[in-house]
Amino acid sequence: MKRPLKIALSILLFIVLSLGSGFYYTLRSLNAPLEAGSDPNTSNTDELVEGGRQNILLLGMDAGTIGAKEEHNRHRSDTILVVSLDKKNKDVKILSIPRDTRVRLGGYGIQKINAATAFGGADLAVKTVKNFLGVPIHNYVVVKLSSFKNIVDALGGVDIDIKERMKYSDPAGGIYIDLYPGQQTLDGDKAEQFVRYRGYADADIGRVKAQQQFVEALIKKALKPATLLKLPKIIDIIQENVETDIQPLEMASLANFARQVKHEDIKMYIVPGEGKYISGTSYFIPFQNQLDEMIDEIFFADGNIKVAVLNGNGAKGVASKVASKLESQGFKVVTVANADNFDYETTTIIYPKDKKSEAEEIAKVLTQARLEEEADNSIVLPTIIVGKDAN
Repeated sequence: MKRPLKIALSILLFIVLSLGSGFYYTLRSLNAPLEAGSDPNTSNTDELVEGGRQNILLLGMDAGTIGAKEEHNRHRSDTILVVSLDKKNKDVKILSIPRDTRVRLGGYGIQKINAATAFGGADLAVKTVKNFLGVPIHNYVVVKLSSFKNIVDALGGVDIDIKERMKYSDPAGGIYIDLYPGQQTLDGDKAEQFVRYRGYADADIGRVKAQQQFVEALIKKALKPATLLKLPKIIDIIQENVETDIQPLEMASLANFARQVKHEDIKMYIVPGEGKYISGTSYFIPFQNQLDEMIDEIFFADGNIKVAVLNGNGAKGVASKVASKLESQGFKVVTVANADNFDYETTTIIYPKDKKSEAEEIAKVLTQARLEEEADNSIVLPTIIVGKDAN
């Protein structure tokens, strides 16, 4: 029941972090050390390629085990979002990954994706999401979710049109919902009631529609110029509830970007799939073909270069190593395989005639590689054959 609340809060916090607060936040943060575990030199985040999309992983943490001491508590990420920014074209795309998505965690076997933070914190979560989506992750933001009502109140409430009577109570769970239909401004308490309600006639579909409605209302509120006057109080709340590897000066850059983004340029997606029980455990199983198309639309539809990497020297893992380097620079590696033989001496970028400019971009990363145009149209995209000079 808390999932819509956590998605909404994570998006709101990102927007507020990025808003005109950038310079204020910079002044407040220049001398502040990063939280434990947020050292960018030890994380799995990738280096951002200039001009490419910036992908930020947002993790909304649950309360952990009730009664456990914080130093021994293991928090799962109830909300997992990848926010992809195109600073050149001024658009934002947000992909929500269901917390029960079935994945393989390095060293822990098959798990739900939200277990990554419990086993390895933000570092393992970044690695897991990168492997799951096949896209680079450049930064992360970890959100503590206990401050939802305070932030909504600090914003001055959220304007929303409630479509139906909402009434529900669960004394054992401490849930009391009592809202009437109509256009109104929800304070923190009523906003929490709205996002926790689940008594819709069409069940999950109704909840998804309400979730999207509330997120859009949050975004509209956060992007209003009047929000600037409330930023000091909001930032005080955020600083106590957010861990990130985004540096203060980069936050200022995000602020400049956010001021130029229009509401209609923010698009939201959710991983397509279905729930299934496997060996007695409930998982979310993605529809892989649909997901691949969605990944292309979100992360690679704006000029990102697709490339194939082939092992031409026989050394184990060499093609994967080159592929990882390219992905960290924003390229999309669509194939990692063996070449026709392992006798290639020189790493070569083979490209079709109409892909010369793309091959030259790849050569800026693989500076020792040789460029070779393919004359017989046997390939349709730049293909790297890793030679013995890469050992």
